[in-house]
Amino acid sequence: MFRFRHRHVGHQEMTYHRLHVLWLIVFLLFVTLILRLSWVQLGGGEKYQKQAAENNFKQIPVVAPRGNIYDHSGEKLVGNESLFTAIYLETDESEKEKLATAKRLSKALKMPLDEVLEKMDVGLNADGDAVPRKQPPYYPKKIKDRLSEKEVVRISEHPKQFKGVNITLEPLRDYRDDTFAVQTIGYVRPFAGAKASLNKYKKAQDQPEEGGYLDWEQVGMDGIEYSYQDELRGQNGYRVVRVNSSGKLVDVIKEIHPKPGNDLYTTLDEKMQLETEAFIKKHLSYLRTQAPGRHRAPYARNAYAVAMEVKTGNIRTMVSYPDYDPNIWNGPVSAEDYKDLTPVIRNGTIREAPYDARHTANPEKEYPRHPFSVLPPGSTFKPMTALMALDQGLIGPYTTFRDPGTYYYAPGTPPINNSGNHNYGTLDVRKALMKSANTFFAWTGSQWYRKEGKKSIKQFQDYTHQFGLGVKTGVPLKGEQDGTEGYVSISERSGIGAMVLGSFGQAQRYTAMQLAQYTATLANEGKRMRPQLVEKVVDKDGDTVDRVEPEVLNRSEIDPKFFDTVQKGMVQVTQPGGTASHLFKDFPFKVAAKTGTSEQDIPGRGRVENSVFICYAPADDPEVAIAAIVPEGGYGGKAAGPIAEKMLELYYQEFMTES
Repeated sequence: MFRFRHRHVGHQEMTYHRLHVLWLIVFLLFVTLILRLSWVQLGGGEKYQKQAAENNFKQIPVVAPRGNIYDHSGEKLVGNESLFTAIYLETDESEKEKLATAKRLSKALKMPLDEVLEKMDVGLNADGDAVPRKQPPYYPKKIKDRLSEKEVVRISEHPKQFKGVNITLEPLRDYRDDTFAVQTIGYVRPFAGAKASLNKYKKAQDQPEEGGYLDWEQVGMDGIEYSYQDELRGQNGYRVVRVNSSGKLVDVIKEIHPKPGNDLYTTLDEKMQLETEAFIKKHLSYLRTQAPGRHRAPYARNAYAVAMEVKTGNIRTMVSYPDYDPNIWNGPVSAEDYKDLTPVIRNGTIREAPYDARHTANPEKEYPRHPFSVLPPGSTFKPMTALMALDQGLIGPYTTFRDPGTYYYAPGTPPINNSGNHNYGTLDVRKALMKSANTFFAWTGSQWYRKEGKKSIKQFQDYTHQFGLGVKTGVPLKGEQDGTEGYVSISERSGIGAMVLGSFGQAQRYTAMQLAQYTATLANEGKRMRPQLVEKVVDKDGDTVDRVEPEVLNRSEIDPKFFDTVQKGMVQVTQPGGTASHLFKDFPFKVAAKTGTSEQDIPGRGRVENSVFICYAPADDPEVAIAAIVPEGGYGGKAAGPIAEKMLELYYQEFMTES
């Protein structure tokens, strides 16, 4: 009995033991399964999670508004307008269905099918053939901006016909209806095109999460829009959204609001700029059709003018005429549009701009038959020659020269004559400036060469560079040119010829900006200021984040005492007997000025005369310097002079009579 029970109990214990082992195995299997599921979800399943996220969630970038641009007093010059935009979020439809969506979009948005498919970037062309993609499928694509109300309603009310298409608001550049300083302000274009043409954008990344650019984001291409791109550009935001199988937005999971760009307050003055532009347009028409006798200028179609403050370098007016309506950039720009922009898109105050030949039968052949905007300064260079001659000891303030009327500086060379072959009698440097006597300055140039030989060429060049002539002015704009110094190459053939021709501005070419800076440096007794176009940068809270201070680029080595002599000569230019005595009569202060009529030989045309004028005022305490150029305008005091007079009148009204 005892033995039997013992065997029975042992058998039960063995059974229980086996059951425990079985339970343990089952438990371990469950634990292994749970761990495996956890690994799928948290570890190795990451790629599946990413795929799910890409299929169900989209990150839609939100473009930040660019900063506004104002004139110095707060008048808005450039802003933004929120307009409807169609964004495509690719769905998991078949290729056939995507092509059908593209066809419906083409009809609804009045866009060519090829263009719609290129924008959608689904790897298909209009024939349904496969083509390479430009970006990953999950990347949002912009189809069209500036949608009309009808287009918005059509897409929004028929989501099943336009699967994956979402309507969003986007800030786009809004330019004024006038032509306010259009070349100086510049323009914007989508980054997709800009990165292919401008080095500044070539290396920029196009992924918003990496701080790069969006393909459809507007970026500055020229002018202030380009130079201050980093200040004007804001920080893009984004929305993480959940979409359904049709690619339509269901829910916003996360939203990072964009940060608008900073605002710029420029140095430009709205009234001065607009009224100068209007005056130039009217004045050029007068020169072509109504000016009397020899002052008629039938080819005067272009003008370039700059008003720069002497003590600060602030540019108050900057006109490159003809100009154009900046709203041309609000839509597609055709090849024909670009062709029509050829004579107007360049800022002729800082670089070469061609003659406006759009009205002619064959513009391509007509452009080369006229001078560009960078041209000889003519007699406006004579104050520079006077300063150099005084500093070199070639003449003194009272040195006299008996004008021969015709001056032969070397045997076998053409003589130098005064305008109209006048003989001005006994001249000192002040009267020579007043009468604009070529003979006097040709004589000083020849004396300099005879004294220093080839060394005089380098001395001549060094002096002019100190005044901003032959070097870049430093204006913060893309594409500035430094002019040409033809006297350097002429000196290889004839050193004395180079010095003589250069002495009265016939062997070099400068921009209107260079002439304005040079004039301001004359007024500033040799202190050269950087031209400034922006006074301050302000954030959206109204706080000033940067203020642009006046910057001295260099100081001339010319003895300051000689500036007084030259200034007196320039004042006499505007007094009775001077070459600009008909100008500035109604001003309550004296004006220092210099007229210039530069000659230029044009292949196929012969010799033409350009009108050039510089001035600064008030003469005894200069505030503003002005330079004006009218290619083929003739006499400096008749074509360019009235433009400078108008600009000074406007400056006086805006800045000198405020109290």
